[in-house]
Amino acid sequence: MTYKALYRTWRPQNFKDIVGQQHITRTLQNALVNGRVAHAYLFCGPRGTGKTTTAKVLAKALNCLRGVDGEPCNECENCRAVNEGSAVDVVEIDAASNRGIDEIRDLREKVKFTPSMGRRKVYIIDEVHMLTDQAFNALLKTLEEPPAHVVFVLATTEAHKVPVTILSRCQRFDFRRIKPEEMVQRLKEVAAGSGIEVEEEALWLIAKAAEGGLRDALSILDQAAAFAAKTVSPADIHSILGTVQQEVLANMTQYLVQGKTAEALRLISEISDRGKDLRLFTKELTSYLRERLLESMEQRQPAANINEATLYNLLQILVQAEQEMKWSSQPSLVLELAVVKASRPELAGSLEALSSRVAELERKLSGLTVTGGRRPESPVATPVRTPLTKEAPPAAKPQPRIEKAVTDNAPGGQQPINQGDAAGAERVRQAWPALLKGLKEGGKMPLWTLLSKGSPPLEVNENTLTLYLADEFDFKTADKPEYRKYFEWLLAKHLGGQWEVRCVHGKKPAARGTTNPKDDPIYQEAVRIFGPELVTLEDDST
Repeated sequence: MTYKALYRTWRPQNFKDIVGQQHITRTLQNALVNGRVAHAYLFCGPRGTGKTTTAKVLAKALNCLRGVDGEPCNECENCRAVNEGSAVDVVEIDAASNRGIDEIRDLREKVKFTPSMGRRKVYIIDEVHMLTDQAFNALLKTLEEPPAHVVFVLATTEAHKVPVTILSRCQRFDFRRIKPEEMVQRLKEVAAGSGIEVEEEALWLIAKAAEGGLRDALSILDQAAAFAAKTVSPADIHSILGTVQQEVLANMTQYLVQGKTAEALRLISEISDRGKDLRLFTKELTSYLRERLLESMEQRQPAANINEATLYNLLQILVQAEQEMKWSSQPSLVLELAVVKASRPELAGSLEALSSRVAELERKLSGLTVTGGRRPESPVATPVRTPLTKEAPPAAKPQPRIEKAVTDNAPGGQQPINQGDAAGAERVRQAWPALLKGLKEGGKMPLWTLLSKGSPPLEVNENTLTLYLADEFDFKTADKPEYRKYFEWLLAKHLGGQWEVRCVHGKKPAARGTTNPKDDPIYQEAVRIFGPELVTLEDDST
């Protein structure tokens, strides 16, 4: 006997057996019970969600001789004929191969004839969006005013390609993607009825891979049953689909977070050597990171010791890589570059990359404590800032360094100025009202408001002015490149020379102690992030 595929064997024969489309089946059943059946329906939605199946059940219910509550009995002559595919009153048309005007003209002639056995003649036109414009125009009048004994059911996966004139003459039903839990429940029923032994974890993997299409899920289960020796296991599903286990995705995530670039690249090489599709692996990894990010947001706590900002940055990089891999002749190289960028963001050289690393440094420093519960009083690393506006020529790019700040609370509402550079401090203090006036006249009102009312601590060191802002919103406001560049231009205008304005997110640090600065945990963390060649220590004792 010829084997019949699972999706054909287990095709629903009643409205109640259709999975995940209760909003549609209930409407159709009520219409049948109340005698309010429309002359034309449009079923649209993703593949494998039950459009053609629902159309056949509707055709049976319309012609069933012993139907109850809108459900076909599947026992009368008309129901058996539809189930066997021999019903002359139920006509299925594939619009992909019958898309011309001649086929529609022939249909228009045949709809005039009354049904042979049932009460209604049902035309099911699958993939209706494939019809030509001329064919749609020929169908239009018949669809608008068909004979009383005819019902049209148009099915499509691309409703946006159906002309509006056709859409306006149909009742539209949108089929949704089936939820994983509903799909797993149906797969359990099919497996039990077919004598297939399968682990529940394997069923969840199938449901995830099917992406809402039950027909795809049944096809995967059918293939897995033929592949497995006895019981279908998760490993069998991974082998069939070419996917990787959850442990591999977790390991890759940890490598990226911990900056283990070599291990991450080695893992990619192993996956490629096993014949896995790297595009599929990247898609799986983005889905895994998305799930971790959602879990972290819902639980309001870091997932697997990874904060939300890190997960967000990784997800951004890998989503972009997934898009680029579709069109690249070397997808493995695109993925490897993305892995390097994700695990070593400082190599990217962008302001965003440096900002993310500095934010990570500040997060780690906030948790450091010393004996007695006091936090270490140490200098703070400031990142490189590159001018982006054209209001003044760009200054030479400075190297990130560890700077020392001295607290000096100036009386009378004056801005606290570092006294290490007495001449520069005095000049800035005298020019401060003019600087604020220049900001206001230049239209930089957010920065003017922040500096005139917020009074953030300042530090002057030669021709470098550093702003310390504890509030994140204030820091982001003052750290905008156009604001910093304009403020540098004002300083040069009123004080002469070439100035640099830096913004530091955090409180102004106290003076450095007499201990070895290289033993300071902040210095060591800065060296790890930026490298020893980019971090220097300044001796402010003189």
